[in-house]
Amino acid sequence: MAVVVFLALALGLGFWILRPLMAAERFQEGEHAAAAELSDLWIVRDVTYDTLRDLEFDFRMGKMAEKDYLELKGRYQGEAADILQQIEMLEERLQKEKRLGDGRRVPGKDPR
Repeated sequence: MAVVVFLALALGLGFWILRPLMAAERFQEGEHAAAAELSDLWIVRDVTYDTLRDLEFDFRMGKMAEKDYLELKGRYQGEAADILQQIEMLEERLQKEKRLGDGRRVPGKDPR
């Protein structure tokens, strides 16, 4: 009798421990990739801002010619604008997907 009780408890405990592993995943396909891409874009944005700040500092300290400064500043400002546009588009897409909810999106289909 004790063996039966022990086995019942062991099976119940085993089921309780393994239950989360058998549950369906709740994240949407591609959600983590988009979040990682967004994180990478924020990092690139910060690096671009730091570069612009360093350019300004070097120019004011006289370490850089005005022509070079203006050329590099224009290039990095354009890059920053592109990055900000990508961040905005990706954030809008993530917001739209979040509004659609978990059950409404068909796996493998692009919501666009």
